[in-house]
Amino acid sequence: MTHSQTTACLDARQDPFRWEPITTAQACAAFADPLDRPTSQRQYARQTGIPRSTLGYWLRKSFPDHLDPAVVTFFRSPAGLAFLRRLVLALLLIFRHQSPVGLRAIGQFLDRTDLGYFVGSSVGALHAWDGCLQDQLIRFAHDQRQTLAERMPVRDICVCLDEHFHAGPPCLIGIEPVSNFILVESYHPRRDSVTWAAALRAGIDGLPVHVVAFTSDRSSALIRCAEEEFKVPHRPELFHLTQDLTGPICPALSAAVRDAEQQLADAHDAVEKLDAAERNRPGSVDYVTLFETVRVEVKAGPRLTQARERQERALDAIRDISRQCHPFDRQTGQPVTAEQVQARLTAPLDRLAAVIGQAELGESAQQAVREARDQVVVLAGCQGWFWSQVERRLDELELPEPAEQVVRDRLLGSYYWEQASQRERDPEQRDRLSRLAERAAEEAWAAGGELGRLPADKREQVERVCREVVGLFCRSSSCVEGRNGRLSLFQHGQTRLSQRRLEALTAVHNYVAERADGTTAAERFFGQKPSDPFTWLLERMPDLPSPAAKRPRKSANAPATAA
Repeated sequence: MTHSQTTACLDARQDPFRWEPITTAQACAAFADPLDRPTSQRQYARQTGIPRSTLGYWLRKSFPDHLDPAVVTFFRSPAGLAFLRRLVLALLLIFRHQSPVGLRAIGQFLDRTDLGYFVGSSVGALHAWDGCLQDQLIRFAHDQRQTLAERMPVRDICVCLDEHFHAGPPCLIGIEPVSNFILVESYHPRRDSVTWAAALRAGIDGLPVHVVAFTSDRSSALIRCAEEEFKVPHRPELFHLTQDLTGPICPALSAAVRDAEQQLADAHDAVEKLDAAERNRPGSVDYVTLFETVRVEVKAGPRLTQARERQERALDAIRDISRQCHPFDRQTGQPVTAEQVQARLTAPLDRLAAVIGQAELGESAQQAVREARDQVVVLAGCQGWFWSQVERRLDELELPEPAEQVVRDRLLGSYYWEQASQRERDPEQRDRLSRLAERAAEEAWAAGGELGRLPADKREQVERVCREVVGLFCRSSSCVEGRNGRLSLFQHGQTRLSQRRLEALTAVHNYVAERADGTTAAERFFGQKPSDPFTWLLERMPDLPSPAAKRPRKSANAPATAA
């Protein structure tokens, strides 16, 4: 038997004692080829510079009998090795970084499919390879951000901000809502206005964007950050307004409904008992008692109906606040001014106040309505700010007056409802709003119309500006709320999220995860498609971890061996 020996380090080798997997795969494939098999191991070793003892060790490696020899031959070939690299990278990228699946589950998948005989499937082996993947994801995001920002036109954007507490220090998150591109996602020891301003400025550093508005909850730090640090308006998001109304009002009305239902049920049971007693023993029931019991049951029915009507009227008024808070009419698509939106938002609050008075609710419910009226004034002011931005951008386009009117009356509304219709819960309303947007766009871009006669480059500019300015009307921060939920899942499924892990998850969100239309957040934000991250990673990831020898597992109930 030839003794093992070391050889000089060649270019194809990682170190003097470890050969690259592709070299091993090429050697195994060469001796598995029935048509062009090398004449001898010694000759092949001499031609390739591989010690013959090392070559013999590779070729003598045994696999379990249940594995098909054809499968073993394939996965020990260069093609099989390339397939394994793609498979393991896809497993980690999709299940580890896009879904909260741990490394142990991925290792079990490799073992259950018998792929653990060809690639390392232990937690330790996968952890090291996943660490390299995280570093490459962060590098990819950094490189693509610089490349795409150089070709990106200057844009005005609105940002949605919120913090999350899945770890020790708060995680500050800022997202551009139209594209869902994460600008800020990092841990900071504080969450005051100064810290927020520094984090956001770092997030937009090097990007040709101007932050012109904030949308968030009514956090005092975020309001100060918008008004004092960035000198831009802060728009309170609509969800917390409706929730502040729902909290003190709806539970009280629901309790009134439950009490009325219980009173009706008790009265009905009492009447049934008296009727049964009268049938069993005629004359045993006092008819005055029976009359009073029936009277209580008769009154309980209208009381329950009234309680349910009040509950439905309150819910409809709160829903109507959300339905009316738009810069364009839901029925016609026409623009809605600040005065009109204030009147439209005040009407459901008046109905809600009437319900509170009829139901005789407490001071907390009345206080909620008063605070909501103050917020309506702020929302109306934000509506006025939005239309001032529209006028400014339309002036920059320098369109003829008739064309500018078409943009204001038809085109802007079509683009707005094209986006907003996708967030409508009711399928019928979603389809109706989508058709409204399509019809308005067709009318605006009609061949013989004012916009249809513009040059092609001017039409492209008009569309880009209109879509951009429509994106400035942001009434919800649901994008950051959804991101908070995703991070909670990762925190629960994969324990602590380090700063490096968080940066890798941000890169996956921006450059890897796709919507149903096949676009990534980076493509929507920069207006251009980034490089394919999967191909980029395949070219830069190190070799797969080698599988360790499979050891028989000891049963938990096995008797201890005597020393």
